Amino acid sequence: MSSSSGSIAISIPNHCVGLVLIYDEESPFYLEIPLDTIKSLCLKPLKYLHYLGWSILGVEGTLALESGGDEIGTDGDLDNGGIYYYITDTDSFQAVDLEVIKMRTNVPSETTQSRNQFRNNLLERDVFCVWTGAAPDVGAGLHIIPFQRGSEWFQLIVNNRPNCSEDVEDLDNINDIRNGVFANCMIHNLFDSRRIAILKTPNRYLNTKDIPPCNERPNMATSVTYPKNSRYTLHWLNPDLPTQAMIPDNRDATFKKRTKKAKPSDLLLHYNYGAAAVKWWGNGKGTLQKLAQPPRPPVPVPSPSGPSRTTHDRNTAISKRDAARAAGRSGTGNATAGPSTGEGRLVDSEDQAIWDEDDVMLFFWGSSRAARERHGKKHARERVCHNSKSITPSLRTCAWSPSSVKLLYIYAFSFSKSGWPVSYT
Repeated sequence: MSSSSGSIAISIPNHCVGLVLIYDEESPFYLEIPLDTIKSLCLKPLKYLHYLGWSILGVEGTLALESGGDEIGTDGDLDNGGIYYYITDTDSFQAVDLEVIKMRTNVPSETTQSRNQFRNNLLERDVFCVWTGAAPDVGAGLHIIPFQRGSEWFQLIVNNRPNCSEDVEDLDNINDIRNGVFANCMIHNLFDSRRIAILKTPNRYLNTKDIPPCNERPNMATSVTYPKNSRYTLHWLNPDLPTQAMIPDNRDATFKKRTKKAKPSDLLLHYNYGAAAVKWWGNGKGTLQKLAQPPRPPVPVPSPSGPSRTTHDRNTAISKRDAARAAGRSGTGNATAGPSTGEGRLVDSEDQAIWDEDDVMLFFWGSSRAARERHGKKHARERVCHNSKSITPSLRTCAWSPSSVKLLYIYAFSFSKSGWPVSYT
């Protein structure tokens, strides 16, 4: 089905639905989701679309049948080939410079000791693979946010969190057990490839009864149990039928009885679920590139130290550039075509790497309310530091009372809110 609601024109294949997350007349960013997959994962399909919009964008919204349309209820069914819109009050996105983040992020070296410590800490809480009961010798510690993403990335996810009641102020270590689950090696690999994801209920839009009943596992050990009033449910977003027969949908996690250790973080699970949905169902990533243009200072051009370039040199350079563009390696400002699963790849510029689903998620979460407040406070601190440089040395070195520092902070923050230019990196 095609739609021109609100001057938008996209075509959704039969047996799928579309969820428009970023409205653009020429190229919206949207999900193209198989209906059979939704029905296998959730008993309330409209509420499931609601959850996807929230987990990906990081802001609350409503569902509508057209951009700017009236809110629709979430108790009905989905139309085959239908197009739905996730409407938010966020009309702009901050320029999160992904390249700067990647350059400054610190990926801690993983040693055998740190890997074993993470594994042992998880086993104290999980005992076995939490979904199959497989023995520890055929499993491994699974990081919800991949270890390879590094400390800076991990902290940005936590600090830019959307509206969430979970206390994560002390969640600052990528090897925290809240960023992990013990799973058998097959589930570990499927999770890393994001074929499967973990749905935590209840959450902002779904409760425990909105998804199918738990697919009970046979011969469950008496040392573990299902958590009361919550579910950590395994979901196949891109099923592999032979493997799915061994690891079925809607299998709930179990944990050690009477354990007081913290469960996997809701925040990190929602992030990962959104990233998996973007990977397999995301379309129109070129729209995001138009929104993600953080200002960079012009690169100075050095004076030529050798002989001037000839016409032959320029023609050779142009030929190489054109060949690179034809091969899809050049940053032309357009999204390169991806496979039919929706795995589009976005090229930002000739000097920037191709975006993946984690880049997309960080771009969206960088505009959450928490992110905006954090950027405002950061800018206020920078203003205070900048203004202090103009204060006389004797004044700078005097003892400032806490109330005086607070007044300076409020003073600088008020200027930030009143329109002083703010740059985000």
